Amino acid sequence: MVRFPFSLLLLLAAAVLPFPARAAAPPDVIFHNGVIATMSPAGTVQAVAVTGGKFAAAGEEKDILALAGPGTRLADLGGRFASPGLIDAHSHPMETIYLKNDWVDCRYPGTPSVARALANIAAWAAKTPKGQWIYAACASASENKFTEKRLPTKAELDKAAPDNPLVLANGAHQVVINAAAITALGITKGMTRMPRGATVVLGPDGEPTGVVLDSQADIPTAPSPATLEQAYTTGIQDLWNENGFTSVLAITPAAALPVLQQVAASGVRPHIRYTVSVWTASDASNMPENLDAFRMPAKADPAWYRFAAIKDWVDGENDARSGYMCEHYLGRDPDDPPGGRGTLVTPQPGADRFAAIAARNGVIPMFHCSGDAALDIGLTAYETLAASGTPMPPLLRIEHFGMFQMHPGQLARAVALRKSGLRVTIQPIWLTELVKADFANMARDLAASGFRFRSLVDAGLEPAASTDMTGIYLGNITPIRAMAACVTRESDAGSFEPEQAVSPEDALRMWTVWAAAAMGEADVKGSITPGKYADMTVYSDNLLTMPKEKIKDARVVRTIVGGETVYQSD
Repeated sequence: MVRFPFSLLLLLAAAVLPFPARAAAPPDVIFHNGVIATMSPAGTVQAVAVTGGKFAAAGEEKDILALAGPGTRLADLGGRFASPGLIDAHSHPMETIYLKNDWVDCRYPGTPSVARALANIAAWAAKTPKGQWIYAACASASENKFTEKRLPTKAELDKAAPDNPLVLANGAHQVVINAAAITALGITKGMTRMPRGATVVLGPDGEPTGVVLDSQADIPTAPSPATLEQAYTTGIQDLWNENGFTSVLAITPAAALPVLQQVAASGVRPHIRYTVSVWTASDASNMPENLDAFRMPAKADPAWYRFAAIKDWVDGENDARSGYMCEHYLGRDPDDPPGGRGTLVTPQPGADRFAAIAARNGVIPMFHCSGDAALDIGLTAYETLAASGTPMPPLLRIEHFGMFQMHPGQLARAVALRKSGLRVTIQPIWLTELVKADFANMARDLAASGFRFRSLVDAGLEPAASTDMTGIYLGNITPIRAMAACVTRESDAGSFEPEQAVSPEDALRMWTVWAAAAMGEADVKGSITPGKYADMTVYSDNLLTMPKEKIKDARVVRTIVGGETVYQSD
């Protein structure tokens, strides 16, 4: 794919696209005195006009201000840099609010050791009624981060919370549970699989060790209806708006969906746009053939609430040694799943069925694929669907594409699937957290094949960035740090594969135009173009021109959704 520098785009825009296009009536509001990157052929402009919550015009300051009428509000951006509103293309926002507010905090680095984690749990248990479930959150790969270089054991959890079923999450794909939880869940000697796809790790004697993998649908959590309503009315939008987001693809458990549908039907306008992906079980074995129950109610405004996709996990995650690989993980960890190659959650027949359900219902299928063997399954499912001759879904998606490992043949297969609508998502912030764990868990050449963002861009895959917020890493909500990591390639293991750095422009595209395209919404968001939603993010510094090593220190100072300021820091 031929790419042009921003400077050339600016010259082309000036020659081909005269701005502004005069609105039929004076605009509602004009944002002016800015340095506004439209992420469109118009290049950078100084002002934009908004009518009815959508962009009406964009261009030079004097031209846009000339459109103002007596009732037009003027909003001065103070010379600040602005972009289209940031889009989080893959996230678990409800779980984030729930974990943030209602789980024991055992996250590294605030919790530096197993000993401190156990003390935090014991203090929580002391004030918790007997028999009530307790949940604790650790950062991913805590076994590599805690001082003891391991996770708490089942016996230690029994001592910390003897009277309560306890679940300690090590990231989003591995938990350690105590004896009370094992009993409550009906896990018995010799049992290796739970009904909805979770893997139970057994000791040499066949007894459960307390480690369970990919248990999203098998181990219950209990957010109350009030907690869910608070998340969907204020909690999510407040946190995401504060970090510059105007839209989020909300990966939503089917059990929580009725509350979101109720909020959507209430007529109350939110401050963030929800595009919804629904999951039913880790392996999607109970995904219904007909998805009508997942659609938004007739009273919901599709500008703010839209059911668009379904989600399936093909495997776990590499930092928990449960990403499904062609190769074996280095060494042997007592918490490893059987076979030493990770966890296969959804075999090929299940993946094929899942993709076909999405196609028949006209929604986007999303495959979670961390390991290279899992990626092969996702690609094969889409190749099979494309060859079937049946109507295709609006898009195909693979989540976490090439994040931990990627072979050249897999990149070529993905490029070939572009004509069938393949889009990929990445999580750039993981560069700052998980590279060291990759080298601890995998052979060096395999670990070095991950996080190859420049290769994805050069291949024309237009990767969409996302936070993948689950409530595990609360700091992952900051997209500017993720952009900085893309541009500088600074990781938790130092400078990592610097030739895979991307330009600041491409780093911003990942969160705007490419993210919108990955949600099937490029016609309404992702760039500042007349007719699209008037969503913008304003920054303390110009992300495209400031020294790349300083990008991480830039801040979001204002978030604008539908032409209204919903967050402002100064």
